[in-house]
Parts: sequence; C-alpha cells; structure tokens
Amino acid sequence: MTFLSSTDTDAPGLSFRYGGRPALEMLPAWQRETVTVSTPGAEVTQVTYQESPAGMKVTVTRRRFTTFPAVDWVVEFENLGPADSLLLEDILPLDFSLALPPTERLRLHHANGSLCQMDDFLPQVTELRPGSKKTLSPIGGRSSNGTFPFMNLQRDGCGLVLAIGWSGQWGVWFERGEESLRIAAGMERTHLRLHPGEKIRTPRILLLDWEGQDMETGNNLLRQLLLVHYLPRLDDQLVLPPVGQLLQMYFYLTGNAGEQYEMKALPRTAATGAEVHWIDACWYGGQGEWWQEVGTWSVNLKKFPRGLRPISDAAHAAGLKFVLWFEPERVRNGAQIHREHPEYLVASAQDPDNLLFNLGLPAARRYLTELLSANIAEHGVDIYRQDHNFDPLPYWQAVDTPDRIGMTEIRYIEGLYALWDELRQRHPGLWIDNCASGGRRIELETLTRSLPLWPSDFHDTPGLATGLGLHVGDQCINAGLARWVPLFGGGVWNFTPYSTRSEIIGGFAFTFHIDHKHFYTDDHTSLSKPLEVMAKGKTLLDDDFPLEDATAAIAEWRSIRPFFLGDFHHLLPLTISYHDWCAWQLHREDLGAGIAVFLRRHRSPFPTIAASLKHIALDAQYDVSLSPGYIEAPSQRMPGTDLAQLILSIPEAPGSLLLRYRRL
Repeated sequence: MTFLSSTDTDAPGLSFRYGGRPALEMLPAWQRETVTVSTPGAEVTQVTYQESPAGMKVTVTRRRFTTFPAVDWVVEFENLGPADSLLLEDILPLDFSLALPPTERLRLHHANGSLCQMDDFLPQVTELRPGSKKTLSPIGGRSSNGTFPFMNLQRDGCGLVLAIGWSGQWGVWFERGEESLRIAAGMERTHLRLHPGEKIRTPRILLLDWEGQDMETGNNLLRQLLLVHYLPRLDDQLVLPPVGQLLQMYFYLTGNAGEQYEMKALPRTAATGAEVHWIDACWYGGQGEWWQEVGTWSVNLKKFPRGLRPISDAAHAAGLKFVLWFEPERVRNGAQIHREHPEYLVASAQDPDNLLFNLGLPAARRYLTELLSANIAEHGVDIYRQDHNFDPLPYWQAVDTPDRIGMTEIRYIEGLYALWDELRQRHPGLWIDNCASGGRRIELETLTRSLPLWPSDFHDTPGLATGLGLHVGDQCINAGLARWVPLFGGGVWNFTPYSTRSEIIGGFAFTFHIDHKHFYTDDHTSLSKPLEVMAKGKTLLDDDFPLEDATAAIAEWRSIRPFFLGDFHHLLPLTISYHDWCAWQLHREDLGAGIAVFLRRHRSPFPTIAASLKHIALDAQYDVSLSPGYIEAPSQRMPGTDLAQLILSIPEAPGSLLLRYRRL
C-alpha cells in the first residue's frame, strides 16, 4: 500500500488560472506533446501543452526515479505571442485531492526552520483531522526561515514525503474535508502577465512514497535519495562537510584580524586533523564593522597587506582547503557597489540602510559573477561561502507592479541558481557553503548546489549566552536537521566529549575552547554579554589551547564519519528540556554496523536510560564498544537481543556515551 494510488500523471494536479479560467478547463484542449528519455537512475519525461503557435506554452519536466518510489518535477510557462499574455495567477505545480475516510488518522510531520533559537529544526507533528487546515510558509522570502520545506504526511501503513525546491516565498496548504484531503504547493502568490518571449519556472516539487508504520522510514528514504541524486559531488564523489578552524570569534572579541593571526593558527589547525582553514567576515572593506562593509569586496590591506593568497597557499601546502566568506546580495548604503552600480540595487522603506543586489537583472548577475569569480581565482578559494543576512521579500514586493506580482522573486531565484551554477562551472573543484543567517535557505535546489556548514546562528554567540543550554540547542539543531538532510555542519565551543558529540552528526567549525566552569549558569539573566565568556576561552593562538583534546575529538569524528551516510533515527523524543536525555543512531546496512550517541543533559536527574536500537538482528552476534571518553573502550561480544534493549548509565551530568556496533 502506498499513499498515492498512482503518480503516473504528468504532475499531480498542476493548477493555475489563465485569463480567469482554471487550467483544468483549458489544458485538455491545448496541443500536447510528450518526450521521454532515460537517464542514470531516472526516467525524464517532458510534457508540453501549447495554447497556439503564438500563445502560452506550458512545459512539465518530470523525473521519475527508478530505484526510489519518488518523482520530482518543475513547470515552465512561456509566452510565444507578440503581446503581453493574459493574466497568469495562482500557479501551483502541486494541487491534488484524494479520498480519505474520516475515521483515518492523518499526521503531518514537519520541523521548525532556523531562527537563531535553541529549537531550530525541532520536530513538529500536526494532526490533520476532518475540517482542519494547515499552512506552512517561511518568513520574509528565505526558504527555511522559521519553517522547513520538507515534510512527511503519515497515514495508516504508508506515507508521503513532500519537499520544495525554491529559495523564496513558497507555501504548502493542507485542507482536510470529511471525505478527502487536498494538498497544494507552490509560490505563495503569483499574479502576473508574461511579456512577449518571456519564460518563467515554478518551484520544484518532490514526492516520495513509503510504506510502513514508522515515519522515519520515509525520512530515511529521503536521506538516501538526496545522497544519490541531489547532493553536490566532485569527481563523482559526494562533497562531505569538513572540520574547519576560523578566527572570526576571536575577531568579534578583540577586533584583531590579519595575516599574522591566520599564519600563526594555520599550522596548528593542520596538526589537529582539521580539513579547512576558514576566513569569515573580517577580510574586506576597512572603514567600519563587518556588516557595514558589505558591498565593498576588496581586501582590507591594512589587515592583509599581501592579500589573501599567501594564506590560501599556506593552507594548501598544509593539506587544507580554504574557505572564504561573502555576502554579495546585501549592499550597504555608500559601499563600492552602491557608488558604482546603483542601477543593480533595490531599496526598501523597511530597511533603508541595506540594499538588495538584484540577481534577477541579467546585467547585474553578469557583473556579480565576474566579481566573485575574480575573487575566487585571486584568493585561491576552494569553498565559496555565501551568506544572506536579511529578508528579500519586501524588496521583491517593492519592485513588483500590480500585474507582475511574483515576477521579481521568480527572476531573482532563477538568478541565484544561475550564479551558483556559473561559479561551479568556471571553477572545477569549487563547492559552495550555503549560509543565510545560519541555515535559513535550505531547500532542494540549494542542496543540489551547496551544503549548509552553519545551519543555525544559535551556534554563534546567542547559543553561548545560554550557558550549557548551548549544547542542548546543538543537539536539537543537529538531530532535528539530520532527520531530513544527511550532510551539514555546525559549531563547537568546548572539546569535551559531551560537547563535540552534540555536534558530530556532520562537520563542524571551531575557534575557541571555553572550559565549562566559565559558562553562564541557567539562572543567568543578562544574556547580552557572551563576549565575557568568550574572553575566558582559548584559541589556537594561545599556547595553552587544549590541542590534544581537539585532536582526539577530530580523530573520533573521522572514525564515525562514514556513518553520516546511513539511516538516522531518534532513539528518544527530541526536546529542548535541560532535564531530558538526547539519543540518536546512524546505521549502515551495507556495513552491518553503526553508532549511537547518548547524551545526558546537565539538569537531568536520571543517571540511567533504556533505549532500543534499530536495525538489530535479534539472532545475530555483535562486536560492541561503549566509550565515555575519546579513547575507544575495548569491544565485547553481545547478542542482538541485548543490543536491541539497552540499559545505559551515565553517572555525570552532563555526560555522554558513544556506542559502536558491528554485526559478526
């Protein structure tokens, strides 16, 4: 049994209104052509509907995967006529209804987006009862700002994963009647005319069917589908999130940045076993704070008199990749781009100090492509890090005219994808780190081109302000995101096993090690001065930085890294309560092995917990090790019946255990 009785249609329920008439009234009468080609792992079908030789053309490009019960598609509209088209509105690439008895339970599993909060990516469940409605959409035009564009609809014995590929203001609508369910998805609002020769695209829609009673079955199918068919590759190998070191937090604390600091830290970075040397928002401009300089993308020669190339060369010589930060979509009043190309910028009365670089203008995008490409080549950049720290929706709306609502957003999102595709084409070996105030632009299309190495700004100083709550937030963010997306990064402030294991579902970055005795207490009321805590920490610039602990943490991370590609499970309900435990598992069926991490939080009164591992064969024998510290404990043989029903103890709070298992 599957959720949908059939997904053999061109696209389930594509709907729109054209000249006031619904698509269902028109498309059957339009000329229809179908072309199907086979590609590795999928069958791609392109269906075109043409009103007339000089009318509207609608193209649905559908990819049906051959080894996954999944289909994705994108729809294009093109005006072939000599005049403006009729009004095209309410475009929904997904809009369908199915029969559903009123007695059947229907649960929508979804997640918070990123809002720089402890509960970023926390799982959510909404019961869809007869007569209920549920709408999901992001805040302000960034695709995972507050709401996450991945969801799993569960019914009895099966379910349906729905994912959106659109780095803008998408919307998903669920409406359950007494005997049916309607699901619709697309841009939140479209109401526009196309000029002669104009073509636009819709958000990409992915549907994935799954069978069973456990919603994580669908989520793990999604993870595997992303790994095989979506996530970026270099030389046909998956790009994996690394461990990196950056001095940005040291810059926040001291105001110091420059070649001498980077060169001092760099060899010690390599000595830890880290993989990348990372320069964030401290290298450009020269007159004000980092956020006041965006739009002036030239090296600050007072800090870096020889530029950045000596640093990237030294990183490469040490076997490290070089990461460099940009925020090209935001331009401050008076910045170089504002002075030289004001015609490329959009203003909003809501935020007059920040201007939006309009990626929807072809000339503007060409200019920015050349600018960024030149910087990538000049500075020896391996990982291009693109940030985006403000909401674009008010700017898009400021440009739209009454008969072109949604058009600026469409052109902008198309331009963003084109920019990234061009940079990757020009610089073989380059990959992209997608940061938007920490994880606020994660969706299918950005995931095909990038990885989010900093999925929440809670990893930054806001998390540090919560004391040991920082690690609770880390656990929530990482275990919440890993349920949907297999590869991403994070941040580490302390190199005890409890701290790093709160971050080791992906890569991570570090600047400081701060001893827990210097963290705020839970009852600390002034959360505005995390720099006070940071000042007590140690960086690689300090001789007493705990290099051995960092090296041991990274060695453990390397040892479990292969399991990031496996199935992921929450072994306990994921919460942000300081009194709870957190536990999760990663399993590789092809290896007959996996890991599980158990984290007793700092306020937990419970030294013992019961947990049941997944994918355990009860009649098999396993080699198992259970390590409280970085040194792996001796392994012991354990029957599957015991491994499937564990009783574990962690005497200290906070504390952790790393369980490794391998089937014999």
